[in-house]
Amino acid sequence: LKYRVVLTGERCKGKITGIEEQRGGYAVGGVAVKKRAYLVKISGKQYYTAHGCLFASVGRKKVGKEIWVYRNETYGREVFQCRDVRIEALSLILFSAAVFCFSYA
Repeated sequence: LKYRVVLTGERCKGKITGIEEQRGGYAVGGVAVKKRAYLVKISGKQYYTAHGCLFASVGRKKVGKEIWVYRNETYGREVFQCRDVRIEALSLILFSAAVFCFSYA
């Protein structure tokens, strides 16, 4: 749901400066879930990605690279990646389901 709001945000180019492990903001079985977020520097300010990297070893290879993100100040220091494989996969699934429904209707 956050993606629908943040798409109206400012599109920025930032540089990945590191990876930080932090609380995910929710708990499973009473245990706080941790996530790894990319630290992104945009014009002197430090931000972190709302959806980080799954594997730290793969994420460390991206440190120093530039990344396109959506920045919406209502979310504070969070930025949202412009291209996220999960969102693209979800869009493909929904599109396929729509085509399937219309073809059999």
